[in-house]
Parts: sequence; structure tokens; C-alpha cells
Amino acid sequence: MLDALLGFIFELVLNLVGTAIVKLFGVDNAAEVAGVIIGLGILALGFMVAVWGH
Repeated sequence: MLDALLGFIFELVLNLVGTAIVKLFGVDNAAEVAGVIIGLGILALGFMVAVWGH
């Protein structure tokens, strides 16, 4: 039950972020901007894991 709720929240947030990116940067640049944001998110996640692990 909790897994389904967290999955729903995650998908809802992803849809909202995707919509915001398209509205801010237009359809043509959305893929490029999304790639940059995903890359920064992965870097932030790696930094968080490194700091939290110590």
C-alpha cells in the first residue's frame, strides 16, 4: 500500500516537473533542459550518498 502511494506521488511530481520544463523552455529545448536537470539530480544524489555514508 505504501509502495503504491509513493509511486503515485513520484509520478505526479515527475509529471509536474515535466510540464513546468516544457512551459518554461518550450518544446524544442525541453529534451536538452531535462537532460541537464537529470544530470544535476544524479550528481546531487551521489553527493548526498557520499556525505551520508561518512
